[in-house]
Amino acid sequence: MKPRREPLLWLQCLALGAIPLELLLVRQFLAGADPGPFPGIERLLVWGIGVLAPAIALWQRPADWGSLLFARIPIAVRNSDQNSLSASQGGLISRLPLVAVTVLLIPVLWWLDDTAVLASEFSPLQDHSRLTTLLLSVPVLAVMVWQVQQLGQALSWLLLPGPWDDNQDGAFNADQLKERISSFGLPLIQLSALDWPEPETVASEEISEQGELSVPTTPVEPEETGKNQQGSTLDGEVLDTNDLPSGDTEAHGEQTESRGSEESEPNETAEASPGGH
Repeated sequence: MKPRREPLLWLQCLALGAIPLELLLVRQFLAGADPGPFPGIERLLVWGIGVLAPAIALWQRPADWGSLLFARIPIAVRNSDQNSLSASQGGLISRLPLVAVTVLLIPVLWWLDDTAVLASEFSPLQDHSRLTTLLLSVPVLAVMVWQVQQLGQALSWLLLPGPWDDNQDGAFNADQLKERISSFGLPLIQLSALDWPEPETVASEEISEQGELSVPTTPVEPEETGKNQQGSTLDGEVLDTNDLPSGDTEAHGEQTESRGSEESEPNETAEASPGGH
């Protein structure tokens, strides 16, 4: 199972840019009317209906990773890898984002309502009642909770290494998955898996082959080494032929006799020259 090959997980990462826009939309809604006599109670009610209630529901049945609210991957046609992803939902990777978004949206909602008066001129709900602005903010907050849980699941699967086993089958069938996860939308999404290129290892193999070819494979003959060491002497030096083979010894003797005869001829010529005079 390779989660990085699922294109829908990468699409869910777009929530990183959508969530700030949704917060801005909530601010524009709240700017349509002045706060009531008890703004703190109103904010808590909006937080309880739009944030806490969806978080409790998604705690029991996590948001389906294969659903985009308006469209989803049909559960009946999912392969074993996709079913394994759905079966792994419900643990820490699904519940930790819910806790974070539920706690963080309390001060964020407070700050948005306090500063909403600065954007009152740009609000699409001008001259509307306070109840209308609060009710329209609730579904936007609920969508944010859904997106944060899906975003946390997608990032944990895409970034963190896990013990994924390609031979592992889905732990639950289609009927069991419907009872375990919250999946909304029309069954229209059918995306093929991404085909990531495998890392090339040809260059490393070529380097290793070149290193093996550069090593000399022809051994040096020990007899030739001995001949070179004993035969490379200066002129006039006596060579040690005790360790030479018989053939080499005879050849070396002939060379020595020829050298002696050549040296004796100049000496005789030198001795005969005074007598001639």
